[in-house]
This record gives sequence, C-alpha cells and structure tokens, in this order.
Amino acid sequence: MFLKKIKSVLFSILLLFFAGDAYGRGGVVLALSGGGTRGLAHIGVLEALEEEGVPIAGIVGTSMGSIIGGLTAAGYTTAELREVIANLDLTSLLSEKTNPIFVPLSQESATPRSKIPWVAISAAGDVEGPLGGMTGVKLLERFAQLASRSQVVRFDELSIPFAAVATDLETGEKVVLRSGSLASAMRASMAIPALFDPWPLGGRLLVDGGLVSNLPVDTARELFPGYPVIAVDVSGTLRDRKNIRSLVDVIDQSLTIFTRRNVESEIINADLVISPPVAGAPIFDLTNAAWVVDVGKKAAVQSMAEIKSLADSAPPPPQREALCITARVRSIEVEGADPDMSRKIKKKYEPWIGKPLSNINLVRAAKEIGEREGVLAVDYRFDENGEDLNVVFIVQRKSALEINFGGYTTNLHPHRWVYLHGIRRDLFNDGDSLRFNVKIGSQWGVDASYLTSSDKDRSWEFKLAAENWELETNRGSRSWDRYSAGISRRFRTGSFRGGIGYGFERVHSGGRDYDASGPTLFLTSDTLNDPTDPTSGSLLHVQAWWPDLEEVLYRITYFNATRLSDNWRFYFRAGFAEGDENAPSGNRAVYLGAAEELYSYSGNPIQGERMAWWNAAFRRSLMKSWWGSLNTEIFGGMGFVFNDNGDRYRDVWEAGISLSVPGFLFDGKLMFLYNDEKDFKVGFFIGSPVWGHYPLP
Repeated sequence: MFLKKIKSVLFSILLLFFAGDAYGRGGVVLALSGGGTRGLAHIGVLEALEEEGVPIAGIVGTSMGSIIGGLTAAGYTTAELREVIANLDLTSLLSEKTNPIFVPLSQESATPRSKIPWVAISAAGDVEGPLGGMTGVKLLERFAQLASRSQVVRFDELSIPFAAVATDLETGEKVVLRSGSLASAMRASMAIPALFDPWPLGGRLLVDGGLVSNLPVDTARELFPGYPVIAVDVSGTLRDRKNIRSLVDVIDQSLTIFTRRNVESEIINADLVISPPVAGAPIFDLTNAAWVVDVGKKAAVQSMAEIKSLADSAPPPPQREALCITARVRSIEVEGADPDMSRKIKKKYEPWIGKPLSNINLVRAAKEIGEREGVLAVDYRFDENGEDLNVVFIVQRKSALEINFGGYTTNLHPHRWVYLHGIRRDLFNDGDSLRFNVKIGSQWGVDASYLTSSDKDRSWEFKLAAENWELETNRGSRSWDRYSAGISRRFRTGSFRGGIGYGFERVHSGGRDYDASGPTLFLTSDTLNDPTDPTSGSLLHVQAWWPDLEEVLYRITYFNATRLSDNWRFYFRAGFAEGDENAPSGNRAVYLGAAEELYSYSGNPIQGERMAWWNAAFRRSLMKSWWGSLNTEIFGGMGFVFNDNGDRYRDVWEAGISLSVPGFLFDGKLMFLYNDEKDFKVGFFIGSPVWGHYPLP
C-alpha cells in the first residue's frame, strides 16, 4: 500500500512538471516580412515552433508574410500549408492572359483574351491607364477559397490575432488591417506597385506594405504589448551587377532598395531576428519552394533555445472567442454597384437574413457577383448591428470604356489580323454593355454585341456582324462577304447557360446576294476551373441555327482538362458540325481545319456537308514564372468529313509537338506537324485568333 502511495505521488509530480512545461510557456509574436516566394521560409519557422509547442500570441505580416500569417491565423497547420504551396499554380494565378493550344472558344470568346485594357475611360470621361500589370483578381479568389475553411468570417476574431500591413498609395501612410475580409487584407498587403493593381479598401487605395514597413516589428509591438517579438526577415540583400540579368532581377533589386531603410529601422526593435539564407531565391518562382521552407525551419531550429527563453518569460496568449460564428445576418447591403445590380444582389441573398453567417456562402456569393458583366472584383465587410451583422458587398466596377489592341498571325493559313476590341458599359442604362471588335488584315471583320443587363444569364442580347472570308479548299477557292444580325434572350437552367433567339444573314458571293433567317440557340455547360488555363473540368458548347426553317445547322464542341501531376496535364477536344454544302453561297458548308480544328489543314481546309474531329494533348510545363510559362505539348488528332449523302469520304490525321509561351507579356506557339499526306510543317502562332462566327457556321 505504501509503495502504491509513493508511485501515485511521483506520478502526480511528473504530471505537474510536464504540464507546467507544456502549458506554462508564454506566447511569442511574429513579425513576418515580405519577400515574394522567399517568404515561404515563414512556413518553416512556423513548423519549428509548432513542433516545439511554442504558442503564438499574435502575427503581423507584410506582403508574403501577410499571406502565410493570415492562413496560419485561419487555422492552417504547417503540413497543410506545405500542401497548399505544392498544389499552387502560381503561373496561372498571376497570368492575366493564357492560351493553351486546345482550349476551345465559347460563345463569349469572340474577343481577345487580354484582361488588361490598353486604354480605359471612366464614367466621368477621365482617361485611365492600367494601374498594374496584373489585376490580381485570381489571387483574391484563391485567397478567399483558402480562408473560407475557417468558420470565422471577420479575421479580427480568429483564434490567433492577426494584422496585415499595407501602404496608402495616396498619402504614403502605413495602413494596418485588422478586421473584415481576410482575403482582401492579404491581397492589399501584397499589391507590388506596377506589377499588381492597387487594392481599394476602406476608402483608400492600397499597395504593398513593404514600401513603409517590410518587417513590421513596430506594429507588432504596438498591437501586442508585453510579448516578445520575433522578426523573420526574408527581404533579401542587394545583388551585384553580374546577378542582375532579367526584369525580375530588376524588380527584386528595386524592392530591396525601397524596403532596406525601413527594415533596418525596425529590425533593431525585435527581441530576436531569424534571417533564413534565402537571398538568392527568385521572388516569383515556386520551383524551389520545398527547399525555401526547409531553410526557414533550419534557421528557426538554430535559434530555438533563444525562442524558448523568450516564451518562458512571456505571458500566455489570450483566450479568444470567435463571436462571429454565431452572429446572424441582419441585412444585405451593396456598395459600388448600379441600382439595378444592387437590387438583384439584395434579392438573391435575402434568404441569408436571420441565419448565421457562413464563410463558404460569402466566397460563393462573391464569385457569383464577380461573374456579372462590368464587375472587376467583389469584396465584403461587416457592420455591427447589435449582436448581429450587416453584410456589405463592395463591388469594384470596371471602367466605362475599355479598349484593347492586339493581333494574330501565323504562317499556316491566311487569317491574320490586327484588331481593336472595346467594351462600353452603362451606355443607355445602368448595367448594360456594348462589346465590339474590328479586325483588319487579309480578311476583315466587324462585330458588336449589346447586353441589356449586367446579369448575362437574364439579359436580352443584340448582335451585328460583318466579315469577309477567303478560303483555299480541297475543292477550289471560296470567298464571300457576310452580314448578320440577331436578337436572343439569355437564360440559365441547372449547369447550362444558353440563349434562344432569331438570326438573319445576307451573303454576297459571286456577284449575287443571298438572304436567310431563322431561330437560333446556344447552350454552354462550363465546369473548367479556369477559363483559359484549366487543370480540371470540362466545357460543352452547342450552337444551332435553323435558316428559313429548312435544315438545322449546328456545331458541338467538347473539351476536357485533367491534371496528371504538378507539371503534366492532359487535354481532350472533340467536335461535330452540320452544314449545308448545297447552299449557293458556299458559306454554309463545313470546312475542316478552317478554325484550326486540325492545324496542318488550316491553310487548305476540307469542304463537306458535316464533319467530326478530335484531338488530344499531353502537356508538360518546362518552366514557370510570374510572366507565364514555357510548355511543350505532344498531341495528335483526327478528322472525318461527310458528303451530302452521308458518306464519309475523307479521313485525315495529324500529330505533332508544340512549344508554347502563354502569358500576358507574350502569347506564342511553335509547332512541328506531320499528317496523313506525309506533309511535314513547321508553324508558328502569335496572339489569339478571333473567329466571331454568328449565327453559323
């Protein structure tokens, strides 16, 4: 009995000893610097703290430090952060213009793909140039998806207190973001001037916080008095001349010069500085992401004795309750939208009122609102209403007039253009839009589309088009001038978007005019995770026209994208088209290859009554960077052409290898092709084609 009592006392003493070591330790505050992808070293530092059980009393981050710090405060473990980085396609998120070779054109894609206007004019008539090379909208959406895992919708109530540092572009003042949308705070904090558009938030225009406080030690001390501040500095060092070899190097060097002085002034106020040796790592490259994380962890482990000493002398982190988990929605408000859009948004999300606020619903709603015509991005904030909240959607609208210039050229067929593309919004009513294209080249074209509402799925659409076509087919030369007009009512049912209407055409060919009119229909089902550079999902597009109620003309296109690994993707595309080879104008026949269904036949398309085709590609990314990527595709395809009797009279195939550089600075492809006619071709493509057929073919 005595021995049992002794064992019990000893066991209790051991429990108290270990419990005191685990739970008696105080918290530390982290000041995480900016530094591009070098900031992934913050994950390694956090991993070392996590393994040693060092509590975190607060986090203040700038730029990449705000992203890693914000996700940590939202509940991500370091293992999960490693997984997020491993699955992150930074090139796709940063790129504003991409064009993999097999992504099909949908109903809305008869326009250039660049999202950055060359010229923009506000509703007041002021000329507005692009404020940055990239809008960063994709990044905001990705941040919102990541942050939505936390049930807490206001990040001032996260279990780990967090703040992001940004810079007011108008006044140059430091702005500390502590509440509202976590995704928006992270997006504002990393808005590197000239690369990203500034981010409007709270009546301010915000850019990267590194301009005023790249290592936010002073802010950490102000927000969390009484706690030791550990600064993690990955801001980098100045390069010598021989190591400045690219635009990225110039940007990196410039940012280091800008931030060096404010880093030096604040770093002396930290209780401990951890400086992972990642100065040589590029600021926009995830190639060595795992190595950067490991370097950060190693640096923290080397300082762990000092970290523990600081934690042991600090008070424990405060206990926080996430009140917003139970807060209910009192009202839905909208800022920045036109009256019609505001009314529709309020009506759609009115069922939220009286229910607990859901982070997932917020992210979904922001994405849905962002799909409306003329909306650049959607943010949100919460106004307290007693114990409940008013949800305020903040809509950032695009300029009243945007104009893009571009072009398309290739050596494989004669369709080469210089084009002007424009969008005029709020022309006759709030929310309406007029989109137009002018193509000048060996063949010309003009088209315009007018939507009566910003809600494209519930709008009337009016179309006008005129174009010239000249083809050298297997049956000789074909040429015509075509003028068309139409009206349709757009709708949405389930996963399908569509439109039903009526179309008219006049074709001038061979000195004669031919008129036709009839009902039109289009249906699109799109589950691609990215409209121009997808890694998963599919797109099905059906377009039909019934001219003079005689024979239905239609075209069906299917596309599927699959991500096989980090660098490998598989694309599959198939299609079927029905024409009318007996029409006197010749324009209603199908021409396999004319719209690059098969690249090796694009200069000499095959005429028929109907056609079917498929092609598939394995794509590997050879290099990725902020400006785009260098990809290689191994691809092959087949086409089948049928005559008016339904007989399949021509089967063709092609195979090839392609090098492509899709990106917002340059968009080009180089192809090596071989086909069934034993014809070897080397082709290049620069820019994106603008076909713009309406109603059909």
